[in-house]
Amino acid sequence: MDRKDRPGKTVVIGNPITEGSIPVQLMLFFFPILIGSLFQQLYNMVDAVIVGRYLGKAALGAVGGSTYMLINLIVYLFQGLANGAAVTGAQAYGAGRKERFGQVVQTSMVLSIAAGLLFTGLGIWLFPVVLRRIGTPKEVLGPATIYVTIFSAGFLPSCIYNIGAGLVRATGDSRRPLFCLIAASVVNIALDQLFIAIFHWGVAGAAWATVIAQCVSAVLVLALLTGKDAPYQLRLSRQDGAGQPRRSSRDTFYLFRQIGSGVDKEILKKILGIGIPSGIQADLYSVANLIMQIQVNTYGTNTVAALSAYEKIDGFFWMTMTAFGTAITTFCGQNFGAGEWKRVRQGMHICFGLAAVTAVGISAVFYSFAPHLIAWFTSDEEVIAIGAGLMMQLMPFYVTYVWTEIYAGGIRGCGQSVVPMAITAVGVCLLRVIWTGVVAWTDGSAAMLMVGYPMTWAITSAAIMVYYWKGNWMRIPSAGG
Repeated sequence: MDRKDRPGKTVVIGNPITEGSIPVQLMLFFFPILIGSLFQQLYNMVDAVIVGRYLGKAALGAVGGSTYMLINLIVYLFQGLANGAAVTGAQAYGAGRKERFGQVVQTSMVLSIAAGLLFTGLGIWLFPVVLRRIGTPKEVLGPATIYVTIFSAGFLPSCIYNIGAGLVRATGDSRRPLFCLIAASVVNIALDQLFIAIFHWGVAGAAWATVIAQCVSAVLVLALLTGKDAPYQLRLSRQDGAGQPRRSSRDTFYLFRQIGSGVDKEILKKILGIGIPSGIQADLYSVANLIMQIQVNTYGTNTVAALSAYEKIDGFFWMTMTAFGTAITTFCGQNFGAGEWKRVRQGMHICFGLAAVTAVGISAVFYSFAPHLIAWFTSDEEVIAIGAGLMMQLMPFYVTYVWTEIYAGGIRGCGQSVVPMAITAVGVCLLRVIWTGVVAWTDGSAAMLMVGYPMTWAITSAAIMVYYWKGNWMRIPSAGG
């Protein structure tokens, strides 16, 4: 990696993230992430559309609602670890530290395998129990249990993909992870049709289609990380003296031995230090929403199905904001590593403006077409009416969340994730739990319960901005860090 020296900082030559136009670089990084997320959301939506159309509203509730939130509890944890790996890698790459970047890759991949196995075991063992304990409607409980048990088998490949894709993006390459997601989406959609519409496997077919698609994305991202000219330095087979692969019958478990021997304890500590609070922050949203879902379950199957359909549409907003958040996290990580302190703050302000305009546009479109969008998932008139009402109530307030996503993402890119996590714990989780208790105590309606969402978005964003302006998050690293 060629570098050029300036007083007080080192910048990688030819790295546009640390030198190019800020709006251009943010958007060039943002769009591949957004398109990839669209494909990911697309195959999640296809699951729901096909299940709702072919199997009915009970099955639709089984792949959404409580089930969707439980799955996200695990997904957000390994996405948090992916954030930790991406930030650590981006800082090393932005600083031009090629050897350290290679160590980040090795350490991150062994972590992805260990975490994936752990999450798979937790999902299979714990999810069915939780579904029963939170009062999932009887007609939904059976198919939901089948779905989450099979779905949990895909946590290992999903963990490998998310962490691997984060490492690729850490170098400023957001295009090739997009290709992995497109391929996985195509596989998932094709298998949904095959397993549900033709083989009649029910919700089990939807789960198996997703698991196989996740395996495809994991294999493809491993191919990127082991490319001959790639900077990642991940190798799946022994090398001879000339750097060529050397095969033997003992190579079966070489990946585990090879990447395991490359684990750096200091790097692992940093990845976990950033990743665990980041994952917990995302999980706090899920925990609060799951508690709210318990109250939603008391409103009956129609409301559960309506919320499931709404969540699939609502996911397009959240994946758009997540794409902006991922872009600013990587942007700030590389510029922080390169010593471009002023550019870090400029990037956060510009990214906020772009995300805010986008949030207002999404709100306007979804608000205008709410009943038609819900009707994609079900023909039940009462479910459509409830779902459209939820959309029209919540979507005008989307913009209040933008401060949280962008500024917390930028701060995380600079290596600080504990305080944003603590702010989320109070502003989102605690306040939503309190509000749910108030609604349950007063026997309030679903519309009253939903007020908790915009209220906590606004409070959390305000707290994040106070920390941005007053907090000590821009901590300059030492020469050895």
